[in-house]
Amino acid sequence: MPYTLATPRLVLREPRPADAEAVFEFASDPVVSRYMTWARHLDIEDSHEFLEDVATGWASGEEFCWMIEHEARGAIGTVACVFSEQGAEIGYVLARSAWGQGFGFEAARAVFDIARGLDELYRIWATCDPDNQASMRILEALGMRCEGRLRRWSERPNHEDYDGAPRDVFMYAWTR
Repeated sequence: MPYTLATPRLVLREPRPADAEAVFEFASDPVVSRYMTWARHLDIEDSHEFLEDVATGWASGEEFCWMIEHEARGAIGTVACVFSEQGAEIGYVLARSAWGQGFGFEAARAVFDIARGLDELYRIWATCDPDNQASMRILEALGMRCEGRLRRWSERPNHEDYDGAPRDVFMYAWTR
């Protein structure tokens, strides 16, 4: 996977330790993190640990996470692609100030297109909390189809209804 991807308005690049403050800005926001599978960042050290995990993923060649950078705004989120025997899973998160402007779709499209171009890849998927309408629209716009509801599939520890049990998700996928 390339270290850098460019779109008309964004640069997706390999994260670096200096990105911790930007990551903390969105990863500590309870509204931004409510549908995520990871716990909201409570201090800057959580963001530093996240960036260390990202570096390990790049080194392994199985997990790729890019910072989403806008020329005027700086780092506004992340988009990731994780490979496994079943294919590739994509995911993304944006700072609240970047919502509703098409940046999520633009970043996800760049990663989706690179992954889809790999001849040996037959499946790209993403899970989505049933309450996350914005993410559903992005996944559908990418050409992914909702394959169904997976009951009690993953924890969403920041969701207002979280009771310690996994939540349902919708499974979206594109297949060759």
